[in-house]
Amino acid sequence: MPSQITHLAVAKRFIEKHPHVIKDMQRFFDGSVVPDLDSDKGRSHYGIRTEKDDILKYNREKVNPEKFLATHNLSDDFDKGQYLHLYVDYKCYNEFLLDYFHQDKPSKQINIDIYEASRRDDEYLSKKYGVTYADTSYAHELEVLNATWDNEAAEKRRQPGCCFDMPYDLDALEKFIEKMSDTELPEM
Repeated sequence: MPSQITHLAVAKRFIEKHPHVIKDMQRFFDGSVVPDLDSDKGRSHYGIRTEKDDILKYNREKVNPEKFLATHNLSDDFDKGQYLHLYVDYKCYNEFLLDYFHQDKPSKQINIDIYEASRRDDEYLSKKYGVTYADTSYAHELEVLNATWDNEAAEKRRQPGCCFDMPYDLDALEKFIEKMSDTELPEM
């Protein structure tokens, strides 16, 4: 799961590479983070409800950008941001992190490892790409969400023998951001 800072970095690079596609940067940034603010991720990510016991199948089906397109025409920059968010999540789960999901680990541990890696990188990405939660209308909500995730990870850290595996390195993440920001939005 890319962090909200990663989503904002992709959104900013997208605007830089496609300057005539986005008219309202604020709405585009808002759309690029809003799917993670819904407590029902299946609904906000247009996924198919699947049991988490098969992590590969679960991650393959938890985000469906095509289903989003069936009900949104991308005429609004907010919708464009939402679509880009869903597309980035889909590619993250089905390409970028695919090898990591093949490991024999419980899904909760995999999600915590990915969260720890994204938290590790957020400060660097924020400085490199010049993005923060304040670039959105949801800065407070994003802070609350990340505090909740921080508490879950802190609980894991307190367990005896705890350690986190880093599923990717920073160079790979930067390449992923660049690749995702090259995305062409579908014509509607």
